[in-house]
Amino acid sequence: MVLRQELEKYLQQLFRYEDYDDHCLNGLQIEGRQNIGKIAFAVSYNRLSVDEALHAGADALIVHHGIFGRNFFSLTGYERDKVKTLLDADMSLFGIHLPLDAHRELGNNAQLAACICADIIEPFEVGFLVRNTAKLDLDAILRTFHEKLGTDGDPEITPSGIVPGKRYGMDYCAFGPAVPEIIACMSGGAGSYYEHALKLGADTYITGEIREQIPAIAYESRTNFINIGHYWSEKAGILALKAHLEKTFDIETEFININNRI
Repeated sequence: MVLRQELEKYLQQLFRYEDYDDHCLNGLQIEGRQNIGKIAFAVSYNRLSVDEALHAGADALIVHHGIFGRNFFSLTGYERDKVKTLLDADMSLFGIHLPLDAHRELGNNAQLAACICADIIEPFEVGFLVRNTAKLDLDAILRTFHEKLGTDGDPEITPSGIVPGKRYGMDYCAFGPAVPEIIACMSGGAGSYYEHALKLGADTYITGEIREQIPAIAYESRTNFINIGHYWSEKAGILALKAHLEKTFDIETEFININNRI
């Protein structure tokens, strides 16, 4: 059991919310009961994760994508219904956005690097430049993410010209070295940072989205690009936080997997 105020303070100290100019309030977003014996974890706050947390008997739900927006308040329609469900159940909601991307041990990007046994060189925005210490080739990197993050086992699409290939549900452009050396990891919707990463010396970029111009950039720069998918690229951090809090407090935990290939 942990007190809500104790958990709130611990998370604030762990993630240092004040260091980030975010699109949301990080931390406790909806206040529930004081005593927390079970915490549910999910990538995103939505009706599905709320209902599953309620079904699991959770006292609190911790997510990466919580309630977004700042300097306004509006509670109507389906947003009102979700919040009412939490309030009726006396269940707290915690949302941790950019701080959970950037944390050097528990963050999404640190965990993506850990998945492929890469060593962090330096921070890059809320991600990291990392060294491919394990010398994994591109196929091994894709296979490892598939095995550790549970990406789809869809039929493979073979790349053609600059048309990206697809393997294990992930888009990829393979115009760089077969065995990457310097990789930039930036989870979620961070496709726009690709060229910035190249200027810093990355030969491979791993993120959670792909944009129309990216295959051409990969071809012209002779680099690799991997789109894990927004959801899959931001699953690792919330799982790491779940494991961390299990060791820190005397609580039950449950991960809610609302699989989403986007």
